[in-house]
Amino acid sequence: MKKLSLLLFVLLGLAATGFAQKTVTGSVKDPKGEPLIGANVIVQGTDIGTVTDIDGMFSVLVPPGRSAISVTYIGFAEQVIDISNLTNVSVTMTEGQLLDEVVVTALGIKRDKKALGYASTTVGADELAAKPETDVARALAGRSPGVNIASSAGLAGSGTKINIRGVSTISGNSQPLWVVDGVPINTSANENNNFNDGNITPTRNLDIDPNNIASMSILRGLAATTQYGSQGRNGVILISTKTGGGASSAKKYTASFSQSYGQITAHIPEYQNKWANGFDGDYGEFFSNWGVLFSDNFEASVHPYSEVKSVFPELEVIQGKYKVVNTPNNVKDFFQKGHAYTTSFNAGINGDIGSFNVSMSKLSEEGYIKNNNLDRLNLSIGGTANISSKLKLNGSFSYIKTDFSSPTVGAGLGSNSNGGPSVFANLFYTPRNMDIMNLPYQHPITGASVYYRAITNPRWLLENSSQGSFVNRFMAMMSANYKVNDWLSATYRVGIDSYDENQEYWVQKGSVGYPSDVSAFGTGLLRTSDGNNVITDQNFILTGQKNVNDDIDVTFNVGVNHRDDQYAQTGLESTNQVVFGLISHRNFTTTNSRDLRQNNLSYERRRIIMGAYGDVTVGYKNYLYLNVAARNDWASSHEKDYRSQFYPGFSVSFVPTDAFESLADGFMDFLKLRAGYGTSANFADPYNTRSRLTLNATETVDGNGNVVSLGLPSLLANPNLRPELQSELEFGLESKFLNNRIGIDFSWYNRKAEDQIIERPLDPSTGYSSTFLNAGTVTNKGVEIGLTINPVSTKNINWNLRANFTKNVSKVVDLPEGSEEILIGGFTNLGSFAIKDQPFGVIKGTYVEKDANGNLLVNSNGDWKISSEIGIIGDPNPDFMLSGFSDLTVYGLTLSAQLDFVKGGDIFSYSAGTPIGRGVAKELEDFNPTITVILPGVLEETGEPNNIPQPASGVFFNNTIIGGGADDRGIYDGTRLRLREVSVSYNLPKSIFRGTFIESASISLVGNNMWYRAVNTPASSKVDPDRTAFGTNNATGFDFLGGPSAARYGGTIKFNF
Repeated sequence: MKKLSLLLFVLLGLAATGFAQKTVTGSVKDPKGEPLIGANVIVQGTDIGTVTDIDGMFSVLVPPGRSAISVTYIGFAEQVIDISNLTNVSVTMTEGQLLDEVVVTALGIKRDKKALGYASTTVGADELAAKPETDVARALAGRSPGVNIASSAGLAGSGTKINIRGVSTISGNSQPLWVVDGVPINTSANENNNFNDGNITPTRNLDIDPNNIASMSILRGLAATTQYGSQGRNGVILISTKTGGGASSAKKYTASFSQSYGQITAHIPEYQNKWANGFDGDYGEFFSNWGVLFSDNFEASVHPYSEVKSVFPELEVIQGKYKVVNTPNNVKDFFQKGHAYTTSFNAGINGDIGSFNVSMSKLSEEGYIKNNNLDRLNLSIGGTANISSKLKLNGSFSYIKTDFSSPTVGAGLGSNSNGGPSVFANLFYTPRNMDIMNLPYQHPITGASVYYRAITNPRWLLENSSQGSFVNRFMAMMSANYKVNDWLSATYRVGIDSYDENQEYWVQKGSVGYPSDVSAFGTGLLRTSDGNNVITDQNFILTGQKNVNDDIDVTFNVGVNHRDDQYAQTGLESTNQVVFGLISHRNFTTTNSRDLRQNNLSYERRRIIMGAYGDVTVGYKNYLYLNVAARNDWASSHEKDYRSQFYPGFSVSFVPTDAFESLADGFMDFLKLRAGYGTSANFADPYNTRSRLTLNATETVDGNGNVVSLGLPSLLANPNLRPELQSELEFGLESKFLNNRIGIDFSWYNRKAEDQIIERPLDPSTGYSSTFLNAGTVTNKGVEIGLTINPVSTKNINWNLRANFTKNVSKVVDLPEGSEEILIGGFTNLGSFAIKDQPFGVIKGTYVEKDANGNLLVNSNGDWKISSEIGIIGDPNPDFMLSGFSDLTVYGLTLSAQLDFVKGGDIFSYSAGTPIGRGVAKELEDFNPTITVILPGVLEETGEPNNIPQPASGVFFNNTIIGGGADDRGIYDGTRLRLREVSVSYNLPKSIFRGTFIESASISLVGNNMWYRAVNTPASSKVDPDRTAFGTNNATGFDFLGGPSAARYGGTIKFNF
């Protein structure tokens, strides 16, 4: 609290400070006299600067004591202008050496990009703000090679998974580290339910306000993240915020206001409208669509609601005979058009003694189904204070409130859900004559679901189930930098990330259709948890930069780090609801501190990691750089002998075009060759190395009536548990050609992760269920390519093309002795597995058996013969990923587009298999269910071609995944093409606002995820392989009828003052 008070004192003091300075205006032109747009104008000796506008004009605020400005532009020599007695200047650039690009690296240190011996990506603030996609993680999709992003659903607030250079851990966390203004933050999902319940819990990167981001860098390799130690093993995403000092302005006062509106629509399946429900061409209430033709005007004597006709005497349609008619929009009308409103405001004051910035953003989003909502409020303040010529303070404080809710979305298996209630599990195969939106869904007396037999009405779940989280979050940072002398400085930085999250998951009594092990859902269930997560991170860093002589310069960083992660949660689950409609633990008869799958809902964990690190870069003549980095961590989650871990790393960068000027001959402008080696580790979660006592207040009496207050956990502790170890070798090159019109960034890497921390089952006779041990090796090898082309560049027209290519090949090299496979996610008979000598996460399930010649075997019933054991049926890892970008600017109007292509990667999909098996898919409209069909294959007994005819509807139902067919019938190649984004933006002429307090304004229209096509799945199913059924779990390649993907359309108007 004292730290926060000091921080607020500093920031508020800045707001009341006066600033004395002068304004310098001017223009910047190329050698032909044409205005240069986007030239950098910096006041020398400060961070104050601006860029030229569309007319090449600029205005910069110069503090007292500063007498020169620097003007730079890619492809031209730097111009330094003495402004001692000037307030207006005209600058003409001259051809020169390629401008060095400055990027943010580990620990927030800025370095020349040409000195880096590893790959990094910079994402501009304009690529993230004012987008209809409100999750900053999803907005990154395709914008960096080596980065793969998937979401759990298209619902508002649903979670996002990010993997950089593949997955290197079998059971550990594979998500990257997020660092905001130098402070690590928590972005996990804190899921209190598994994929059966529906992993749509928000990942906490959702709390980040895209409108407050000044810049973002992605560090992909271990050579780049060595100084973060184990925390950086999965890559690092660095964010500099406007309030954290990441944005500087030449103006004394700045302000901006933007208002955005977005519309959200679901990509729902397309259906046939020719056949009604039934089987073999006959009408029946059975929820499959192989029945009668609508054109026959068939009158049925039984309605799917006939069992409850006495409850609804006013409904004539269910009382007797009724005409079977098509309801073409029955599923479509279940969805609504969602909306998102975002208002953001940013203001700042700048001067020679410091700066102050405040930011506010309010998001209100309603998803594409009823009762799916997301509300987020972001408030941030920050500033810098130049206490003296040697001492500078920097601080920021943010408050975030995020409120998310949605109807429950459990895993659907084409006929009810497998685990928790699911609003989508029974929706997408609704018979075409079932007028779901105009029939009752709730019993008027009991409140229970009303529908066909043992199926819960999806509309009932919209109103009577919910999954939500409410978060109050505080993030604060304070740093002090002291300049010891002209080559050495010291920095102390402390950051706190703290949030309270209240989660609630409930379903009222009256739902049906659950497996016996989770039948308690039908009695009504309420699960609540209150969690508190706190990260405290401290760094002390000595930074030096010294020119040894005219040829050699040395830059170094030496520091220590202390990180303390604490999480505490209390939770309860209650079943057997007494009074329908009242959601309170007091209204349930059974309460437990464990959920119905026996997971503990109340627990605490804490881990402290202390680290010491160093980084030295030696530069020779500004074209050869050698970097050596190292870190040693000590982690509290391991025993003393295994607590310490050392991470060495090095990198080399060589710029031949600077070393040999003859190479820069007009064709090649720039060439950099680089190589790097880095290491990292993955420490175990706390409390796995020592036995500990447990207490469950609701289970304190054993079978003999003895009071038992304490007990041992089912996990056998392993005091010899070591950290996982990772190492990576990386080579690359960066080059620019034809006056910087063409640019290439190439990387090759080879990563190895060994001594995997794996949970291994134990014989129950030992008294324990499992233990953790070290064994197993996973490798990832890959290629990343970034390409930029500028085919047109004139005064009024500019066209930029970009492409990002990624290819990653994973392999499970080794597993523990005696273990043939390890389940990563899913079921033991259908899931994602780590198997020796196979790609990571291959899909195993049942399959149709084949003979020695590869022919499918058919049994005596005419159905395919299903294997008695499971085998590998798919590989979810794509062959490669490719993203292309086009940005065309004509007289201030910019048209941009992003197109993504992914080749390969299998997916097991109920969204594809269910409409086919149930007969509702659009592709089956002209298919006659009354005919007979002979399946391809040979008879298992004779080996002769199959000659057993079957009714068409039986063939489809019995031999697809929804009717008990083999699992491999649900495997599809996940190759897809996606129009990720299209946008149009226009900068209004400044002349419009001349004489007003408005400096400039812009208008933009954006469409996100407007169209996609998984080319090897049924077109009507709208399968999206980028959805993940497992949340942030390391498993991938499964679709269990979760929330469909969403298209987002939005518009933003922004004013700068």
